[in-house]
Order: sequence, then structure tokens, then C-alpha cells
Amino acid sequence: MTRKQLDKILDAGEIAAVPRRDWKALGRDFAQSEAHGTGVAGTLRIGRLGGILVAVEEADDKRLAVRPLASRKAARNFVKARLEAYDRLWDG
Repeated sequence: MTRKQLDKILDAGEIAAVPRRDWKALGRDFAQSEAHGTGVAGTLRIGRLGGILVAVEEADDKRLAVRPLASRKAARNFVKARLEAYDRLWDG
């Protein structure tokens, strides 16, 4: 995946499945502002990639899910919902 392809996906408001091998180059511009251990699915990171606020999740061993977020409030709500969902998995 190229940075141009990633930016196009994020600009469209869609989630990008980024191969981990590509993230080293693509994530150079990622400025992390938060990191949350999920206990189940690695670390959920929030930050800016270029000018876009994004969440970066460890989808599986080979891919990261990079999700655009509309605002800091949207980021807080997303993190809260994700962490609650992961917490429920422990109750399962």
C-alpha cells in the first residue's frame, strides 16, 4: 500500500486495512497522542497521520486497521466503546 492509497481511503471516511510490513513507511508521519492496551487485541492507538485524526488497531498478525475519526470527541467515544467491548470478552 502506498501513502497515496492510504490517504485516499481515509479521505473517503473508510477504514484502511494496512499490511504491517507497509506500516513502517506509512506510519512515519503518525504522531501518537494516546495508547490503550486492550488485553485482547494488542494496543489501540490514537493520533494524527498527516492532518487526519486516526485510530490504529491491531486487526490481526498481518494487518492494522487505520480508521479516520471526525474529532477528539469521536476519538474518546470510539476508545470507550472499543475498550468496553474488549472488557466484555473477558466476561464471555
